[in-house]
Amino acid sequence: MCGVAGYWAPRGATPPATLERMTAALRHRGPDGAGQWFSPAGGPALGHRRLAIVDLGATGQQPMASASGRYVVVFNGEIYNFRALRRELAAQGHAFRGTSDTEVMLAAFEQYGVAPAVTRFSGMFAFAVFDQRERVLWLGRDRLGEKPLYVVPGETACLFGSELKAIAAHGGVPLELSRAGAAAVLRYGYIPAPDTIYRGVEKLRPGELLGVREMADGRLTYARERYWHAVPSAVNARTRPFTSGEAADAVEAILTEVIGEQMLADVPVGAFLSGGIDSSLVVALMQRQSAVPVRTFTIAFAESTHDESAHAAAIARHLGTEHCEIRLEPTMALESLERLPTIFDEPFADSSQLPTWLVARETRRHVTVALTGDGGDELFGGYSQYTGPDTLGRLVDGVPGPLRGITGAALEIFPASALERALRWGGGRGWPPAARQRLLRGLRQRDQARLYEDRQARWIEPGDLLAPDLTTDGRWTGRQEADWSDALSPTEATMLYDTQTYLPGDILVKVDRTSMAHSLETRAPLLDHRVFEAAWRTPLPLKVANGQGKQLLRELLSRYIPRPMFERPKQGFAIPLAHWLRTDLRGWAEDLLKDTARSSTPMRAGVLDRVWGEHLAGTFDHSERLWSALVLLQWFRRAA
Repeated sequence: MCGVAGYWAPRGATPPATLERMTAALRHRGPDGAGQWFSPAGGPALGHRRLAIVDLGATGQQPMASASGRYVVVFNGEIYNFRALRRELAAQGHAFRGTSDTEVMLAAFEQYGVAPAVTRFSGMFAFAVFDQRERVLWLGRDRLGEKPLYVVPGETACLFGSELKAIAAHGGVPLELSRAGAAAVLRYGYIPAPDTIYRGVEKLRPGELLGVREMADGRLTYARERYWHAVPSAVNARTRPFTSGEAADAVEAILTEVIGEQMLADVPVGAFLSGGIDSSLVVALMQRQSAVPVRTFTIAFAESTHDESAHAAAIARHLGTEHCEIRLEPTMALESLERLPTIFDEPFADSSQLPTWLVARETRRHVTVALTGDGGDELFGGYSQYTGPDTLGRLVDGVPGPLRGITGAALEIFPASALERALRWGGGRGWPPAARQRLLRGLRQRDQARLYEDRQARWIEPGDLLAPDLTTDGRWTGRQEADWSDALSPTEATMLYDTQTYLPGDILVKVDRTSMAHSLETRAPLLDHRVFEAAWRTPLPLKVANGQGKQLLRELLSRYIPRPMFERPKQGFAIPLAHWLRTDLRGWAEDLLKDTARSSTPMRAGVLDRVWGEHLAGTFDHSERLWSALVLLQWFRRAA
């Protein structure tokens, strides 16, 4: 795991000290060394910060050139199947000086070319490789988006970096607020690729390659290629389904192989253990292959509604791991809050970022690499939206299609307060916030992806909260760049949509930034593309049945842990945010809310005041909506 940064700029336009500043901004991602490379013929400059995991000596240092000198690469991540690739390439005549996966990556580029080689990699990665013969700079990102890469694709210069702070350190790019980015934070809690909080700065999409060339007149041209896409990959896998008798054994065999690869490192390795199904299965398969107790780490809360530490400890004892428990108190969360803008660079509003940051900090004191259970919910049906329709969904679905427009128009003129009271009476406190707005949009909506997004959104219409100058005509019209597959069942289409959006935009950003803030490498075996394929070869009834998800993973886990130890309602990895906002975090929140009265903060104070009041009174749980707004306010304060 490392940090990469660099640029392609006109000869002499950017001094070498600029690249040094960019890489220095990423020191937390790679405290073990730094390197730079400048093209002798002008053009690209590549910078690297190293977190040494494999081949700890000089033969693993970057930037690294291929044996012929044609390719020069800086690389963040791991190629887990590099040993098998190394044997394959050695049989074709390639020789190796060291034992790093970077050297194998370069040999694969030499043998197959960049785009064909990437399809052979099993791993998490973001890289920049310059082909000196063809004078093409290739920027690439792994299939599911575990590793980040930011790009500024300018007409005469191109910048890239593992984090936005590297782009900012360049100093030559004006960082102007993106309206779409600010609105997305409120709607989703994160900013989906390719957008960022800054205009003109992009996130490379998962599974994407970007080729950069210089024309004769000095202008740069860009060619984008998706070497892998979740939807066709999933749909193709479904054409070769496992039988009910072979699915569990097949998935277990693949997971065992992948976890075995990911346990290999030249530094200490451990795992996050929440006590849930996904992380427990990963740890069980790790312990099965380890000659010594695996080191495991979990978070404990004082609030029993959010605390799974006792379950995690029991599972650790049963498996025989060396277990560490970290207790998170509200005061510790408060101390961490001011770090958030620096850690994430752009507004990011998943409140579980706080316990993830803390468990990563404690884990790094013991190991350099930690395996996680991320991806199990999206691939094997763990979220509640997969196991049954939500209350509003049932209401909308109960209205025949031809009548939905008429019904929506009638409800539109019905007094808003009366409709809200009626909905509250019908559904009690189980209704989500802004139930009337969600219902009306659901009755008018025909696009399945937008319908699903509206049901999941925090602020359905961010234009209600943002000042008019931050939205187009005062409204929000954006949506995520993802495909809704009509070839799949509604449940499967939802799972695959989350895999393209929420997973890379939220979950993987949270884990990458919080872990790398402490120079900790995290690895997610369930997100290996071979596991992805196996999950989609597993028929839906083997994953979701009788209102319960992850049936297949439950069966596998029962082979190692008695069912009573893990069969319990899903809690999720979350803090007691609703309670904390009314108590320990109230002062922090109200201090930020005062900023809405300032002209420099483009948010509508009246709307936030009403929502804040309802939350304090206990009328509704607005905690997630408020968290998005508060994180955005905090970011505005820092940027001012």
